[in-house]
Amino acid sequence: MRTSFLLAPVASLSALALLLAGCSKEPAAAPSGAASMEASEAAAVTEDTPSEDATGAVSADIAKLDLAALNERRDPERLLRFYTNALRAGAWADAARAWSLDAQMTPEKLAKEFGGDAGPKIAVGKGDVAGAAGSLYYEAPLVIDFADGRPSRRGTIVLRRVNDVPGASEEQLNWRIERTSTLPQ
Repeated sequence: MRTSFLLAPVASLSALALLLAGCSKEPAAAPSGAASMEASEAAAVTEDTPSEDATGAVSADIAKLDLAALNERRDPERLLRFYTNALRAGAWADAARAWSLDAQMTPEKLAKEFGGDAGPKIAVGKGDVAGAAGSLYYEAPLVIDFADGRPSRRGTIVLRRVNDVPGASEEQLNWRIERTSTLPQ
């Protein structure tokens, strides 16, 4: 009995603290797993759209591709920006370099998939990094729209890099596209 008598004031204080916390103007922090899940589900798909001049020509910014992104080890999104800019510019050989050697992606395959009168409009959403068996994987949602009437494609794109394993080559340590569900491999 004595224990329950002592717990009643503690429970009342806890309830009061919760009510006061609810009155705060700042939103309560969600558990990290839930927050990242909500953020990834609610993340708007962003576009890295190049600027165009009055004639509709793509600006010189895209002509200056960030080739250093091919040596990126920290930010997989930098490689994705390089890849999507290369596709928009029709730089098929540069875009193919963003793929892992195992994927056997060629400039010809990319030109066949993305070439045409109107370049593709590509949107990549915020992805998540996960580790498995000595590698890091980055998976992000991908939407590809074509202005020439071809159907839009929706899916995912997966990047991979070796997680600083002894004996790994320079190529393996850099982020590379491993696969995408929007392109035939």
